[in-house]
Amino acid sequence: LLKEPRHAVISRKDADSEQIYKVLKQFPDSDLFSSAAFGGKDLMFSDSPTELIELPKSMDSFLYLREDYYEAMRALRAGNPPPPPQDRNIEWCTISHAEQQKCDSLQIPHMECRRASSVEECIQKIMRKEADALAVDGGQV
Repeated sequence: LLKEPRHAVISRKDADSEQIYKVLKQFPDSDLFSSAAFGGKDLMFSDSPTELIELPKSMDSFLYLREDYYEAMRALRAGNPPPPPQDRNIEWCTISHAEQQKCDSLQIPHMECRRASSVEECIQKIMRKEADALAVDGGQV
């Protein structure tokens, strides 16, 4: 599980993100993510990524970076470290009536079942901390 956000190209909400992606994809990823030829490190882009991917339209910076990132940044600016995570129930996201029934019938201690209408909605719930996990087929990720 990833504990820190990945790097991102962020644009204005009214910018044409598809056009930005198309323009950037004209260059080999190795050229975008290498600063050595310019005598520096992490120039324009971090040197560590290996490829540029386009995120779904429904993904915003809050969903991408996650609430805990925003909380940590706010705490650092205020000079207060974020509190340690507390033990709590796991919120499992289901995407069908049958999944919800199975989840409910398992009666796993410290696990609650939450229903969503799609994998994308479950992912959004996870990113907003309204759910903690879901199981999906590799083709759905």
